[in-house]
Amino acid sequence: MTKSNMGRENMIYSAAEIKKICLDAGADDAGLVELDRESLQNEREGILNIYSLARTVIAVVIANNRENIQSPARYVANEEFHHGGDRTSSISREILRRLNQLGIRGVVVNKGWPMAMDRYPGKIWDVSHKVMAVEAGLGHMGMNRLVLHQKYGSCIGLESILINGVVDEYDRPLKENPCIKCNLCAVVCPTGAITKDRPFDFFACITHTYRDNFAGFQNWVDAMVTSDDMGEYRTHFDDLETALMWQSLMFRIGYRCSYCMAVCPAGEDIKPDYLENKKEHVERVLKPLRDRQERVYVMAGSKAESRARKNPLKEVRIVTGMMRKP
Repeated sequence: MTKSNMGRENMIYSAAEIKKICLDAGADDAGLVELDRESLQNEREGILNIYSLARTVIAVVIANNRENIQSPARYVANEEFHHGGDRTSSISREILRRLNQLGIRGVVVNKGWPMAMDRYPGKIWDVSHKVMAVEAGLGHMGMNRLVLHQKYGSCIGLESILINGVVDEYDRPLKENPCIKCNLCAVVCPTGAITKDRPFDFFACITHTYRDNFAGFQNWVDAMVTSDDMGEYRTHFDDLETALMWQSLMFRIGYRCSYCMAVCPAGEDIKPDYLENKKEHVERVLKPLRDRQERVYVMAGSKAESRARKNPLKEVRIVTGMMRKP
C-alpha cells in the first residue's frame, strides 16, 4: 500500500492487493469502482445513504454450483441459491474484516432480503449489485437480465462492499458481452418474460417466480381475512399453495423458476461444451425444465397467459393484482 503525507484519509491503496484479499477470503472474482464515476449517478444517493464515507465499491462474485441450479427438482436449486447467498455474505464480511486490519473501513450491503420494506412499493434497495458488477468488469447483462460473468456465466452470486478508501486503479466494463445470443432463456421461460426482440417483462417474471414471496404473501393474508370459510379460502389458495407458502415462511423463499439461469451456456466454464454438443445441452438441461409439469401464475389477459397456455404441460393460474381468481 502507498500512503501520502497527509494522513490515513488520503491513503491510496493497491487495487491488486485488495483483489488478492478478496480471492484469498473465498471470492471467485472481484472488481473495483470509484464512487464518483459518472455512470453511478443513479446509484450514488443510495450508496451514501448506507455509508456516507464510501469512496469505492468492491463488487464480489461467488460461483454457484451450476448442476444444482439446472436440476428439475427446484427445491435443490433453491437450496443452492440460499446456500450460495449465505456463502456470498459470509465471504464479503471476511473480506471486510481483513480490510479493517489495513485500516480500511466499510459496509457489506445485503445481497437481497431483508430490504427497506418501509419504502414499499417504491425502490426498496439502495445498491444494485448488478450495476456494480457490470461497472467493475465482472460481466454484462444478458438477454435473461442476469449478469453473465466471462468465466462462470449466469450461475453466480453478487455482493457489494462499500469502503472509505481510494485505490490506485479502477476496473471498467467489459468490451464484449459474454451472452452468445443462443435464445435458450427465451425458449425455456414459461411466462414469455424473455423475448428476443422486446424488453424484459419484469411483471410477468415476478408474478410467477416470486409467487411465494412478498406479493403472494399479501394475497395469502387477504384470502385468510376475507374468506368466509375454508371452502372460499381454498378457491384462492388450495392445500398445495398453502403448503408452498408455509415452506417459504418456515424455511426460506421458494423461487418457482430461474430456468433462464439454468439453461444459459455463457461463460468459459460451460460455453465450449455447449458449442461442441448443443443437442446434449438441450436434451439434458432445457427440455426437463421446459416440459416440467407445474403451475404457472400469470395476469389475466397478459402476454404471459398466452405464452403459458401454449405449453400443455403447464397449468395456468390466473391472478388479479397477484390474487388468484377462484
